[in-house]
Amino acid sequence: MEVKIKTSTLQEMVGKAIKCVSNNKLIPLTSLMSVKVENNYFMVSTTNGTIYFYATSPDKVDSENFEVCVMADTFTKLIQKTTSDDVTLEVVGNVLQVKGNGTYKLELTLDENGNLAKFPNKIGAGFREKVGEIKVSTVKNVILANKPSLAVNMDYPALTCYYCGKQVITSNRKQICRYDIPMFDNALLITPTLMELLASVSGETIEVEKDQNSIVYTTDVDGIFSPITEGIETFPVEQINKLVDQDFTSNCKVSRSAILNIIDRLALFVASYDKSAIYLAFTNEGIMLSSKRSSGEELIPYISSIGFAPYTCCINIEMLRSQIATSDEEELNLFYGSNVAVKLQDKNVTQIVALLEDDRMEA
Repeated sequence: MEVKIKTSTLQEMVGKAIKCVSNNKLIPLTSLMSVKVENNYFMVSTTNGTIYFYATSPDKVDSENFEVCVMADTFTKLIQKTTSDDVTLEVVGNVLQVKGNGTYKLELTLDENGNLAKFPNKIGAGFREKVGEIKVSTVKNVILANKPSLAVNMDYPALTCYYCGKQVITSNRKQICRYDIPMFDNALLITPTLMELLASVSGETIEVEKDQNSIVYTTDVDGIFSPITEGIETFPVEQINKLVDQDFTSNCKVSRSAILNIIDRLALFVASYDKSAIYLAFTNEGIMLSSKRSSGEELIPYISSIGFAPYTCCINIEMLRSQIATSDEEELNLFYGSNVAVKLQDKNVTQIVALLEDDRMEA
C-alpha cells in the first residue's frame, strides 16, 4: 500500500495537525499521528487527549484505503525538512517508508492487542445540530486582542478560557479584554488550544455543529472535534461587563507607537522585585511615565483630551504593554480617573488594566 502526495500539501497538513499533539505519557495516542487514505483522500489526524484534529488533502490521491499511526514529532519534522516535490508513503510490514529526498523508515505503532493502531472517527459519530458559522479571520483577531488577558493558572479554571457568545471576554483578574464581536448565540468556553487550532484551519468559513456533549468545527478540508468545556456558569461575565461599562471621568488620546516606544525605553529601568511597576501622571501637557525609583521618566503629549483632571496611578508595565500592543491603530484612547483601573478602548475592543498599590500614597 502506497500513496504519492505533493510535499507542500503534506507539509501544510502536518503543520496544522501537530498543534494538537500533547505527548501525554499516560495517553499514548497523544504522541501519534494517524496517516490514512479513505475514498481516495489522504488524511492525517492527531489528538491531545480531548480534542481531535483531522486534516484532509484538497485533491484526490491514487491509493487503496489504509490507516497506520507513526510518532507525530518525528514524522512531522521529517516532512517539514523534505525538499523534493513529492513524497511517497508506503506501508511495508510494520514500517512506513517515506520516500522523498531519500528513503526513511518509521516504525508503525501497534495497539495493546498487537494490531495496527487507529484513531477514532469522532467527527462522523452521532447526530449534531448546526449552530452557526465563524470566520477564521474573526478567530485570529480574537486571539490577538484577548490572549494577553487569559488566566494561566487553574485557580479559576473558567478564566483560562475564552468566553465566546455575543461578545468574547477574557480576564486573568488583573486584566480584562472584551471584544464586541459575536461568535455564538449561546455562549461557550473555548480553550486556548482549541482557539489556536481554529485559527490554523484552511479556508475562511468554519461550520459549527453541536450535540449535548461535544462540538465539531469543519471547513472543506479540516475538522476539529472538542467536548464542550464545562464551567461556563462560573465565568463572571456580569461582573466583568459592569467593570468594562463603568464611566470614567476623563479620557485622552495618545500615539500608540510613541507610548510603546517610551515603555520599551522605560522598561530598562524597571525591576521585577518592584512588581514591574511604573507611575502614570496625567498632566496638562500629557502623560508622564516614570519608574518607581525615579531613574527614568518621559512625557508623551496628548493628541486630544476630554474632561482633564490631574491624576496619577501605579501600574504594571508589562500588563500595560501587552494590552496596548494588541492593536495596530495609531491612536490609543485611554480612560482614567478610577482608583482601581485604567481603560483602553479601540473600536469594538475594550481593555481594563488593574492598578497596583501606590506606595507614595502610603508614605
